[in-house]
Amino acid sequence: MKNILFFAVILLSAAANADLFKSTLVQLNTIYLTRDYNNNGATYQDKITDTDFRLIRVEKNWAYGVNYSLSANDSSDANRTSLGVVVGYYSEKDFYLNYIYYPSSKYTFAGTEYKGSGYEFDLGFLSKVTSSFYVGLAFAIKNFTYTEATTAGVDSSINSTQKEVIPMFSFAVNFM
Repeated sequence: MKNILFFAVILLSAAANADLFKSTLVQLNTIYLTRDYNNNGATYQDKITDTDFRLIRVEKNWAYGVNYSLSANDSSDANRTSLGVVVGYYSEKDFYLNYIYYPSSKYTFAGTEYKGSGYEFDLGFLSKVTSSFYVGLAFAIKNFTYTEATTAGVDSSINSTQKEVIPMFSFAVNFM
């Protein structure tokens, strides 16, 4: 069934270009997956839902906008929220490349809040399903560095990094 869905998306991609030359997109990228972490020497595994909400303006194939990224753990209180700015390129052949810089990222785990920043690179494609609705796949490379930790009101300096390569399903609505 997965192979049939994949080939159907590819065929739809070939049949209808994304027509994103000049448009405003509301885009949702999401996935449910398992992750392995190494945080200051402690290793653990989580089942996580990773979601990016985007508002993007495309002008002559060049894109800019904002991104809100949320990563939530199903089995603990661990989650990450990040707010960033997007610059990218959307081709007339359905493919896109985005760079997202997150000046603000917060990660909470076991009562400790970590603060830092990060970035993301996306490579994906969007296929037109209707005149304004698109589906596709994306691969995201995310890197977050946390330099401050707060536990029970006590601040401390740390050096914690989260690096991820994530496949994501992509959905978008085009508002011309």
